Order: sequence, then structure tokens, then C-alpha cells
Amino acid sequence: MTPPQQPPPLKSEPRVLGSSASSYNSLGLNGVPGSIWDFVSGSFSPSPSPILNAGPASSASASPNGAELARVRRQLDEAKRKIRQWEESWQQVKQACDAWQQEAKEAKERALAADSARQLALQKKEEVEAQFRQLQEELEGRGVSALPGLQGCRDIGAIPLPKLHSLQSQLRLDLEAVDGVIFQLRAKQCVVCGERARGAVLRPCQHRVLCEPCAAGAPECPYCEGQPLQW
Repeated sequence: MTPPQQPPPLKSEPRVLGSSASSYNSLGLNGVPGSIWDFVSGSFSPSPSPILNAGPASSASASPNGAELARVRRQLDEAKRKIRQWEESWQQVKQACDAWQQEAKEAKERALAADSARQLALQKKEEVEAQFRQLQEELEGRGVSALPGLQGCRDIGAIPLPKLHSLQSQLRLDLEAVDGVIFQLRAKQCVVCGERARGAVLRPCQHRVLCEPCAAGAPECPYCEGQPLQW
């Protein structure tokens, strides 16, 4: 009687266990990959974090901001350039306005000076005419009806120009003669009243420029200001 055959040994179990062990080794504890446990045990170097590796992506995302900043800077430079141009134009306009104002001021000053000169010339003309009338009255008072050069000349505008030049020369000579007479008469008259003859001798200056009534009431000599008279 043949002995009963023993069942063959279970050789596949080690393989199963080996495969299971390898599976456990690859999955780790509780199905977690073994590399993590290797990292915990110090036998594995961690891979770079995906967050830390986001540098190129950040640069790519920052590049639009850099372009925007460059555009803003260009606009700012353009605005500054326009402001400088406006300031230069404003300075030119201001200088032109200042020049016009100065020119207008000078023109106004010249107009005022011309008006003053005209008024002065008119005043001199009136003074000369008044002096002429006064001289004519003095001559008439002395028995002379008119100046010799103007005798018979009623309408001066009808006189020819050469005749007018001749009359002008004659009048100048007559005026010089009249001025001499006036100077001599005034040299004998009191410088205060202009009517009476000079007669008082003032002391201590010895000037003879006042008549007796004017000298009696004069505190000082008209020619020696600040020096009281002594009587």
C-alpha cells in the first residue's frame, strides 16, 4: 500500500510575501509611499518644493508689471517734456509782454515829456509876448508910439520873407537896446520895491541896493543872507 502523497510545499507563499513585502515597501505604512518614510528616516533627500520652483512662473507673471511700469515711465517723461516746452513758451510770451509794457511805458514817458516841452514852450511864448507888451507900454509911456522896425507894418503875414528877416534883425537890435535901458534903470532902482531909487548904504556889507524906506524895515541885506544889518 502506497503511502499517501503529501501535498507539495507551498513555495509560492514566499513570492507572494515577497511581492507583498515589496508592495508594502513601495507603499510604506498604511499605503503611504515609502519614499516619504525614507525621507523621515534620513535615507532620502527631499525633492524641491513646487512652491519654491515657481520662480520662472513668478518672473513670467511679473514681466507684464515691468512693461506697465516702463509705459508709465515713458508717459511721465513725455509729460515732463511737454511741461518744459510749455514753460519755455510761457517765458517767451512773458518776455514779449514785458518788452511791450516797457515800450508802452517809454512811449508814455516820451509823450509826457513832449507835452511838458510843449507847455514850457507855450509858457515861454506867453512870457515873451508879455515882456514885449510891457516894453511897448514903457516905450509908449516915454513918447515912442511903436518900434521903428514895425512902423507901418499892420499885416505881418503879407510881408515878404526877406523883409521879415530884416525886421527880425532890426527887432533884435531894438530889443538889445531896450534891454540895456532896462538894465540901467533897474540898476538904479530898489531891489525890493522896484520903484524908488537906491539910496541907503547897508552896514557892514556896504551894499547900496535898497531905498531908504525899504532899508529901514529890512532885517538883512538881500545880497548877504544870514547877516543882520547894523544901524
